[in-house]
Amino acid sequence: MANPPFWLPKNIFPFKVNRWMGLACFRSLVAPSPNIRQKKLIHKLQEEKAFREEMKIFREKIEDFREEMWNFRGKIRVFRGQILGFWEEERPFWEEEKTFWKEEKAFWEMEKSFREEEKTFWKKYRIFWKEDKAFWKEDNALWERDQNLLQEDKALWEEEKALWIEERALLEEEKALWEDKKSLWEEENALWEEEKAFWVEGGGYIAEEQILEDGHHDVNGGPRSLAFCRGRA
Repeated sequence: MANPPFWLPKNIFPFKVNRWMGLACFRSLVAPSPNIRQKKLIHKLQEEKAFREEMKIFREKIEDFREEMWNFRGKIRVFRGQILGFWEEERPFWEEEKTFWKEEKAFWEMEKSFREEEKTFWKKYRIFWKEDKAFWKEDNALWERDQNLLQEDKALWEEEKALWIEERALLEEEKALWEDKKSLWEEENALWEEEKAFWVEGGGYIAEEQILEDGHHDVNGGPRSLAFCRGRA
């Protein structure tokens, strides 16, 4: 396609497709629920594609208009040449002049139609960029919200990590207590086995009589023997 006219800059539509695609890929990794934003981005890209097609068609119309304009200028030069070269043939000249003015009228009508289309196009152009500005403002707000949620998730993760470390320390402490309790149980079982063997061998009865002969109280009237107390503990 030919270059746009001098009054239409080449970079008049700096669309942000790369930015949209990049942000969509990046935020999809951190956003909790990217479906809404993704749908909006896809819809926005579709609108942009349609707008680009309209822009392409309009540029082609501009090129057609320029071509018609140059053709009309060529006719003007031809008409001027006829004026200078054919003063004697006045009647054919006026016939050609009549045809020329008809063509000029058709040209200006075409220009009027083109200006109306141009006015509609630039109106749509302003609306498009206004909506584009609002869209990116909303997108930035969503991105900031996602960042805040990410920071909150990070803080919760750090808090959960601290609780996990504390819980692990408590488990280690509980394990040590169970080890101590296990040692006490083993010691108590050894004492019970020792006392059981002592009573089975009859040493408990002899020891009790020995204590009574030495002047201590008996079982019903005074303190009991150490082995008896341990056996009943």
